[in-house]
Amino acid sequence: MSRRIICSVTNDIISDRRMIRICSTLSEAGFHVLLVGRKLVTSKPLPKYPFETKRISCRFNKGKWFYAEFNIRLYWFLRSQKADLMGAVDYDTLKAVTKAARKVGARLIFDAHEWFEEVPELEGREKVKRYWMRIASQNIPKTDVRYTVSETIAKKLEERYNSPFAVVRNVPSLAQNEPSSIRENIIVYLGVLNKGRGLEEIIMAMKEIDAQLWLLGHGDIEHDLIKLVDKERLHNKIIFKGFVPPEDIHSVLCQARIGINLLDASSASYEYSLANKFFDYVHAGLPQLCMDFPEYRNLNKEHGVAVTVNDLQTATLVYACNHLLSDRNYWFTIHSNCLRARLDWCWENEKQGLLDLLQ
Repeated sequence: MSRRIICSVTNDIISDRRMIRICSTLSEAGFHVLLVGRKLVTSKPLPKYPFETKRISCRFNKGKWFYAEFNIRLYWFLRSQKADLMGAVDYDTLKAVTKAARKVGARLIFDAHEWFEEVPELEGREKVKRYWMRIASQNIPKTDVRYTVSETIAKKLEERYNSPFAVVRNVPSLAQNEPSSIRENIIVYLGVLNKGRGLEEIIMAMKEIDAQLWLLGHGDIEHDLIKLVDKERLHNKIIFKGFVPPEDIHSVLCQARIGINLLDASSASYEYSLANKFFDYVHAGLPQLCMDFPEYRNLNKEHGVAVTVNDLQTATLVYACNHLLSDRNYWFTIHSNCLRARLDWCWENEKQGLLDLLQ
């Protein structure tokens, strides 16, 4: 009989490519998988996955009341289920999943997608930050298996919560066809439009860059960015693409010439992060502009897939982008490095580490 695992997230399942990838792998390995997430008014119908799904609707959509309501609803749903393993994804599901796992006698898995208490959204909000750290300190030691997305975040979490963390990087599966080098003068950003991602800075830099900037995704500062584009009269250069279905992302990235992976150094979570988009760009054969942070620096030493920058100054971003756009030999060298790197940094190589943890 296959073992049953229930994984829980607070976001809409359809946009969580890491969890879709993980749950698909677990299903293929013989687990009976259920992924629980959130249902929004704007949620699109879910495609058919090789695992079960459950969406929870809430009256509140943000802030403390949302997290409280979601965790209450999640707890009561989970405790009615039979499972061998229960997985909490990030701190915002940890309390409910921990209580429910203990109630039904399931092993408890914790997947930290980021260093939650150090994200820029909590900067200057010490009371909220302390709350999440208390949730973590009370519940992380109770978990049976713990993993995160990067070596540096694993070390920080181990130091703070005195619990060992494994690393399961969020790398894509290999596409059948190798990405072409024929590209348009397009710069692309993939991800949530949130504070601390260098979005305002790259928009301002576009005044001096002969290319279009495509923004793939939605987020908290989207309306502020639209106002900035209006103010600077950059409508012809900045294209808000909105939500792109996961199955279409690779083909969109393969049209572009530069990927953007910029982060604010004031956030410790960002400084030690390893963003999903880093590997998405690599798999699209797409040279990227990223921060000279520890994880990116180390990976770039293995395969020179990125141009690293030390700051978000306009002159820095303009120079780096224009160099990639104007020097085709320079661009092609990095593109070729991406094609080699994708063979190493792929889910086919990474997934065994996840399966070993859960055996």
